Amino acid sequence: METAKTEKSGGLGLTIISFLKIFDLRNILSRYVLREHIGPFVFSFIIITFILIIDFIPHLVDMVVGKELPTLVILKVFLYQIGWMIALSVPMAVLVATLMAFGRLTSDFEVTAVKASGIPILRLIFPVIIASGFIAYGLLYFNNEVLPDLNHRARVLMQDIRRMRPTLQIRGGAFVTDISGYIILIDKVDHLTSDLTGVKILELGQKRESPRTIVAQDGKLTFSNDGRDLIFDLRNGEIHEYDKDDPTKYRRLAFKTQRIIVSEVSKDFRESSDGFRTDREKSSAQMMTDVTQWETGIVPYTEKIIDLADRRLTRIFSDTLPLSSDSLAPDNIALDHLAKDVEANSRILAREVSGIATQEKLVNSYNVEIYKKYSLPAACIVFVLIGAPLGILARKGGMGISIGVSLGLFIIYWAFLIGGEDLADRGLVTPFWAMWAANVLIGVVGLYLIYIVSTEKSIWTAVKFTKHRGPA
Repeated sequence: METAKTEKSGGLGLTIISFLKIFDLRNILSRYVLREHIGPFVFSFIIITFILIIDFIPHLVDMVVGKELPTLVILKVFLYQIGWMIALSVPMAVLVATLMAFGRLTSDFEVTAVKASGIPILRLIFPVIIASGFIAYGLLYFNNEVLPDLNHRARVLMQDIRRMRPTLQIRGGAFVTDISGYIILIDKVDHLTSDLTGVKILELGQKRESPRTIVAQDGKLTFSNDGRDLIFDLRNGEIHEYDKDDPTKYRRLAFKTQRIIVSEVSKDFRESSDGFRTDREKSSAQMMTDVTQWETGIVPYTEKIIDLADRRLTRIFSDTLPLSSDSLAPDNIALDHLAKDVEANSRILAREVSGIATQEKLVNSYNVEIYKKYSLPAACIVFVLIGAPLGILARKGGMGISIGVSLGLFIIYWAFLIGGEDLADRGLVTPFWAMWAANVLIGVVGLYLIYIVSTEKSIWTAVKFTKHRGPA
């Protein structure tokens, strides 16, 4: 009996030891797989972000060249613009790292060794999915708490830069609308001497009773001594102005020299603040508050339309219309009044419908941005689902192949987002599907490929098997 108990105890002990060894082996395997992803992730994140920065630099140089901006301001521009680059770089880096890591594991026959040990492929992918979930959560926090503020600061700073020394923003043959209250078109500009040729200036009337148009053959553009006013010294031109109260009265004044002063335009950089925020400068919670307000604002439009339709129908089908003296038909004057009343109410009805359409468009545009803040982080998980089996099937861990496949997938993903946003703005699809269709499609394909590599079937064999079986 003691021998039997000892053997039984020893067997249980061996079972526990074997379980602990397997558990420890799986933990070691998980850590090993995750370590394989760290290097490619960091490297690809830096490379992708650098590519986005290089693409942004020409736009920045064109904006700030010759403006003698302080170094701190230029650094701020980079810091604020880096936000949206990070939001794009992180999902792409996850995809590249997954392709490279699993491609290397396959090419070095480590995946084969894991299969031979009886460990399923999903056990290799699972820790990466968990890690991508943490990355997605961090990106979600970044998109909601950090990115909106960076976008807001970037927009305000860019506006301040554009207002600085507007002579550099004036291009020959191009309209200039950056100067508040003015639209300017100049045929030729010499940025070294500030000489102008073929000047057309439209004053929009914010500071005048009525707009006026000024044309001149040539002139010169300078700043006042305090740098706050822009001075156009024009030669050989005309001023065209009409009477606001009587548009039939028109005045035309010819001049040899004329000075036009645009006030409150500085050649020095002044950083300002702006309380207004666009949809991309708000968190999802802030946008949800706006959406609730706009949805509430639709109710009065709807109620007014219902009330208007009800009163008009009651009026039309009532028997209170006066009749003519020689027949039972309604009086012509009464019918005329009724027709005019219907026409007036039709215009009111059209205005109310237009108001509803405007509110709904705002709701859709904000819902698109809300879902986008969640769909991009979720792409980190989706890209693991499709990147892991693709890396195993490709059997190569090269950087070039990984970036090529990643770029193709991300172009498809981004095309879905852009196309979905446009369709949602038109009201053809819901904001949810506009932003989540790519995740659902790529996720389903990824799960199918995981099934392929787990069962060691070829894709075409699996497809033929599915066709042969037919629908369940």
